[in-house]
Amino acid sequence: MGWVALGLLMASAVGAQQAVDAPHVRAELLLEDRGLASDGRQWAGVLLSPEKGWHVYWQNPGDSGLATRIEWTLPGAISAGEIRWPYPHAEALGPLTNYGYSDPTLHLVPLTTRGLAGDTANLSAKVNWLVCSDVCIPGSATLSLDAPVSADVERDADSAEVFSEARAQLPQDWPGEAPLHAVSGNSFSLAIPGPWTAADRVEYFPIPNDLVDHAQPQRIVIDDGVLRLSQSLSAFHGGVGDTVDGVVVVRTDDAPTQAFSLRSTAGEVAPVSASTTPANEAAPEVKSPNAPGLAWVLLLAFAGGLILNLMPCVFPVLSLKAMAVIRSRDQSARHRQVHALAYTAGVIVSCVGIAALLLGLRAGGAAIGWGFQLQSPVVVGALAYVMFTLGLSLSGLFALGGRWTGMGQNLTQANGATGSFFTGVLAVVVASPCTAPFMGTALGFALVQDPLTAAAVFAALGLGLASPFLLIGFVPAAARLLPKPGAWMESFKQFMAFPLYLTAVWLVWVAGQQAGPGVMALLLGGIVLIAMAVWALSRPGKAWRGVTVVAAVLALAVLVQPALRAPPPQAATAAQGESVYSDARFDALRAEGKTVFVNFTADWCITCKVNERTTLSRDHVQQAFRDHDVTYLKGDWTRSDPAITRVLERYQRSGVPLYLVSVKGSTPQVLPQTLTPDIVISAVSAPPAAP
Repeated sequence: MGWVALGLLMASAVGAQQAVDAPHVRAELLLEDRGLASDGRQWAGVLLSPEKGWHVYWQNPGDSGLATRIEWTLPGAISAGEIRWPYPHAEALGPLTNYGYSDPTLHLVPLTTRGLAGDTANLSAKVNWLVCSDVCIPGSATLSLDAPVSADVERDADSAEVFSEARAQLPQDWPGEAPLHAVSGNSFSLAIPGPWTAADRVEYFPIPNDLVDHAQPQRIVIDDGVLRLSQSLSAFHGGVGDTVDGVVVVRTDDAPTQAFSLRSTAGEVAPVSASTTPANEAAPEVKSPNAPGLAWVLLLAFAGGLILNLMPCVFPVLSLKAMAVIRSRDQSARHRQVHALAYTAGVIVSCVGIAALLLGLRAGGAAIGWGFQLQSPVVVGALAYVMFTLGLSLSGLFALGGRWTGMGQNLTQANGATGSFFTGVLAVVVASPCTAPFMGTALGFALVQDPLTAAAVFAALGLGLASPFLLIGFVPAAARLLPKPGAWMESFKQFMAFPLYLTAVWLVWVAGQQAGPGVMALLLGGIVLIAMAVWALSRPGKAWRGVTVVAAVLALAVLVQPALRAPPPQAATAAQGESVYSDARFDALRAEGKTVFVNFTADWCITCKVNERTTLSRDHVQQAFRDHDVTYLKGDWTRSDPAITRVLERYQRSGVPLYLVSVKGSTPQVLPQTLTPDIVISAVSAPPAAP
């Protein structure tokens, strides 16, 4: 539009108006009248004109950014009010959603004069802004103008259009009944009495920055003339007051856009279901520019599940199944197929069950993702018990009997389909600490879809995990590649107990990291009690059976001790050379043009630890960090942390690891989940993305 040209024309109307051409923004100070009145109220404005492809920010900048600020230096007889903000539009910046202006926008400010004397007066304004495209650049300018002073001033005809159009973009008071708001589960909901029409396309911009997750879609329905809108809460949501201010923008075909200021009050508002078809489907939406298709996601999930077989956390359980497969080499094809299908069913049912649990808990407001169960020391301790007990069984100290068919003899000897099924279940449970390549994208996509789509993605993951055993079961040539059964199998079976013991040790260490060294001592005591129970089980007589029961009960009692309840998240700490991640810290570093590497990790995440040992701690990677002045931020997800969960969701990830690199303030780039030194060094040394 012609506001820039108009501003230049106005430069001749009032003396010494100043415009500043800053990087990617032109800033001008304008006065609506041809001079300043001795007494009265007038309007000034700061016109910010970003270059094409750049934008500045609204009073609530959204997921990142900074609102424009104006600091006035005025004669004592003049006072300036607050900025009157035009309604904004949403800007997608990678996975973030911000609110601002990409067109020339006049920031209106009221001026009040009382007894202004003299022939002229000077208005000076220091304007600070953040202008962003692929990179963000903080900017500022000191603008001033000298205006004649008189009792009566005339309206400047040249300024009429720019001020008139600016006023047209100011939100008006809501003319209808007062809206209500409520928080239910993980959603903020708003009810705005109409009248509304089906043609109305509505966007809501809350004033509080920490109220909603700006990148999440707004779910809107119209019932009986009342528009209801729901949006997921922000990860930094700290509560809702009795009133909430915001702006609602209404667009209708063949009619001017309207904006209204809303002040909602707390009340009862039914949230809009995530499965509800929005009433304003045609409304502007902010979407991920690279959202993958379902077929591609299913393929990624299958590949991730297949590769998961090679990850270290799955190895102890898969070794058990490998024993069963080898035994089945000389059995009938039908026998192998039944066990392969049972194992596959166990894996897929478990994966879909995890999907249902994740979606259900998230719908109830929980901020969780893949591997969430390992954030509980109780679950970690119970898994340590299971691994240790299975190890004792493989070592030949006892054989689990018929009452333990699910996890017992059948598990290690594959004498029944039930055993194969539960081996599949156990494989999924112990796979939680690992994330294979391609899994992150697939599961992150699944968790924001409808339940049926999410179940399909998780089922594809399970099918990939089970596919090697399906291949052996249904392809005779593959079965013939297996070694022949023999006496060597007993030694091999006993040897395979040691990976289980090591897994138990690792799980006890994880529980200690979560809840302190006292918990490690408790769990080790519980493991000794399990050993005692197994030892007594091999002794003849009822008295020894009683010892077994008592020892087993005492071991289980350890798991309900208060010490194992995860304490509330404490202030996060970071090692030397690291800083604790926060959105504010990340945004500030990017605004300063720093290069930042972010590591979202957890102590129970084996993939994370492998990457840290094989890549991030390597000398030449650390040297690259120093050479490029990289700031290293760490987000620890060992214990439940909703703030980090929201960040993972923002980047469409269901769990850790997640690695981000922002070079000199550029848009964050997501690195693969399996790192190599070359990947990291190339990322931090690459030039920033061109604007």
